[in-house]
Amino acid sequence: MSKKFYTVFSVLVLASMILMACGGATPTTEATQPPAAETAPPEALLKVCFVTDLAGVDDRSFNASGWQGVNDAKDEGHADPNPILLESDSREDYQPNIDGCISQGAKHIVTSGFELGEATSTNAAANPDIKFTIIDFSFDPDIPNVRELIYQTDEAAFAAGYLAAGMTKTGVVGTYGGLNIPTVSIFMDGFTRGVLYYNEQKGTNVRVVGWDIDTQDGQFTGSFTDMGLARTTCEGILDEGADIMLPVGGAINLPCGDAIIARGIDGALIGVDADAYFAMPATYQDLWMVTIEKGIALQVKRSISDDAEGTWTPGGELGAAANGAVGLSLYHSWEDKIPDDLKAEVAALFQAIVDGQIDASFTEVK
Repeated sequence: MSKKFYTVFSVLVLASMILMACGGATPTTEATQPPAAETAPPEALLKVCFVTDLAGVDDRSFNASGWQGVNDAKDEGHADPNPILLESDSREDYQPNIDGCISQGAKHIVTSGFELGEATSTNAAANPDIKFTIIDFSFDPDIPNVRELIYQTDEAAFAAGYLAAGMTKTGVVGTYGGLNIPTVSIFMDGFTRGVLYYNEQKGTNVRVVGWDIDTQDGQFTGSFTDMGLARTTCEGILDEGADIMLPVGGAINLPCGDAIIARGIDGALIGVDADAYFAMPATYQDLWMVTIEKGIALQVKRSISDDAEGTWTPGGELGAAANGAVGLSLYHSWEDKIPDDLKAEVAALFQAIVDGQIDASFTEVK
C-alpha cells in the first residue's frame, strides 16, 4: 500500500471515533418515581364546651366533677386539647354562655346543673347538629341530641344516714341545702330515711334537724354562694344539739366546718358529690366522716368519648348503687374512729341496696 492510502485510512478511522464520542451512543431513559399519594389532613378532635351553674367551677362539687370529666376526655384523646369553660355568675348568663359555646365552634356542650334545664332544652332544639350533655336533669320526652346524667343518690345517702345515726354522741344530726330542688333534697331525704331505718333496727330515737320527709321541706340557705348565710344556718342546727352535719350545695359546707371547729364540737361533716376529703381544703380533712359520691366525672367523660367514637346515644343515663355510679367514699381520717361492727353493718346495708334486697330509692329520678 502507498503512504497516501494509510494517511486517508487513518483520517477516516479518527473521524468515525469522533462521531461516536459526540453523539453516536444510544440515549438512556432515567427511571421516574410515581407521584406521592396525598395524605388526608388529621380529623379535628371534638370541640367541647362546659357551662357551669351559679356555684362555679371551683365549687369542689358537681361543677368541678363535671369539668374534670371534660378534661379526662381530653386527656384520653377524645376531645380538643383546649376545651372551653364558661362560668355563670347569674341566671341571665346561661343563654349568653351557651351562645358563646356555639360561636366558638363547640360540637358538644356540657351544661352543669338542674337550673340549666330550660336553656339546654331551648338550645338543643335550635342546634340539632350539636350534642348536649346535662348533669342532674332529665327531659320528658327525651331530646334527640341530649344525654341526661341523673343519679339515685338517696340510695347512698340512706347508708350515710344509718352511719351518722350510729356515730352521733348527742342523738341529733342535721342537714341543710342550698335550694329545695330535687338534686339537693334527694340527699337530705335519703339521709333522713337512713337515720329512721337505724332507729327502727336499733330501737333508738336519733333525731334529724333540717329535713321533714312528710312535708318534703327543710332548711335551705337559698344560695350556693352566700357563705355567711350558710354559717348562720349551720349554727342554728348546731344549737339544737346536732354533732354530725350533711350540708348539700357545693362549698356551703365549709362555713359549717368553721362553726364546728370554732365551737370545739367533737363532730363531723358528711360530703356530697366528690370525695370531700380530697376535694375540700386540707383544713377540714379530719371532719369528713364520709362522702356520698356521684360518678359525674366518669359519666361526662363517657358521653364525650361516645360522641367522639360515634357510639353516642341520647336519653337518660341513671347512676345508681347497682351500676356503681353512686356510693360512699372511704372513711379516711375516720377509719379508726368508726367501730368495726358499724362499718360492717353499713357495708352490708349498702350491698343489700345494690342487690335490690332493700329499696332505698324514695325519690323518683326521671
